[in-house]
Order: sequence, then structure tokens, then C-alpha cells
Amino acid sequence: METLNLPLYPTLEPRLKVTPKSNITSPQINYSNPLAALESSLNSILPTRPEETNVIRTRKMLGETAQELSDEQIECIVSEFQFLINSWLDEYEQDVFNGMTLKEILHEG
Repeated sequence: METLNLPLYPTLEPRLKVTPKSNITSPQINYSNPLAALESSLNSILPTRPEETNVIRTRKMLGETAQELSDEQIECIVSEFQFLINSWLDEYEQDVFNGMTLKEILHEG
């Protein structure tokens, strides 16, 4: 009786390549490591190296005041200010552009 050696993950290695007639480059896909795509996505969302986040930048700007606040409180403050800024900009644009925002004008044009 013959035994089959089946890998846990597929080890196919299809690759998309540019044909000489085409000027469009296609990304190369490597299926030999199926976790590579997941790992790169997670690294882009949750970086492992220390990068300056919104919380860190806000703490620097607020100085001593921020020492009493938790990260969640700082995130809430930043999102509330961002909402207010966006609202004020929309109102200003509507005043300037006859009731339309710049985004609406650009999508219509």
C-alpha cells in the first residue's frame, strides 16, 4: 500500500508575470508560505517596532496635562477634536461654495 505525503499547507508556487505585450506590471504571488500575507497585514496594522502613534504625539503636545489621562481618554479627546474640525470645515466650505462641500464639488465635476 502506498502512503501519500500531504503537506499541511499548499505548496503551489503560481506567480503572476508581466507578458512582453503588456505594460502593466502584476504583483507576484507566492503561495509557498500562506502565513506571509497574514503576517505582513498584521505588521502593518500592529507594528512591533516603536513608532510614534497619535497617543504619543498628543501626550507630547499636552505635556503635564496628559500625564493624568489614560490612553483611552487621549484617543477619545483626539477623535472628538477631529470630529469638530471636520464639522467646522464642512460648514465653512458650505458657506463658501453655496451649500456644497469641496468633496461634493470634486465628485460632481
